[in-house]
Amino acid sequence: MSTSSRKLQSEINRILFVKNLSYNVTSEELYDLFGKFGSIRQIRLGNAQNTRGTAFVVYDDIQDAKMACDKLSGFNFQNRYLVVLYHQPDKVAQTTSQGQGATNTEHKSMADIASTPRRQI
Repeated sequence: MSTSSRKLQSEINRILFVKNLSYNVTSEELYDLFGKFGSIRQIRLGNAQNTRGTAFVVYDDIQDAKMACDKLSGFNFQNRYLVVLYHQPDKVAQTTSQGQGATNTEHKSMADIASTPRRQI
C-alpha cells in the first residue's frame, strides 16, 4: 500500500469523543467494548453535571481509533445508540472563545493525553 493511500483525513486522530452513554456506565465496561478494536491508552469518563453521559477514549494507534469510530458510531450499547466522534481540539478552542464548551484547562489536558505515560488497570 502506498503512503498516499494510507493518509487519513485531517480530523482523524487517536482520541475519540463518545456521547449518549448511560449515566451508569463504568470505565471497565467501556474498556471491554472499545478494547476490542485495539490497545487503549486511557479512558476519561465524564462525571460533572455537564459531562455526564460522555467519555474520551484514547487509543495507542490511530488506525485502531478509526476502526472503533467506524464500527461503534450508532452501535446500540446498554439500550442507547452511541455517538462516536473524533476529538477536535480546534473546535473546542473555538467554542471556548465564544464562551461555551470546555475550558482552556480541559482543552490542554486532552491535548496532552498523547504524551501521558500508559497506565495499567
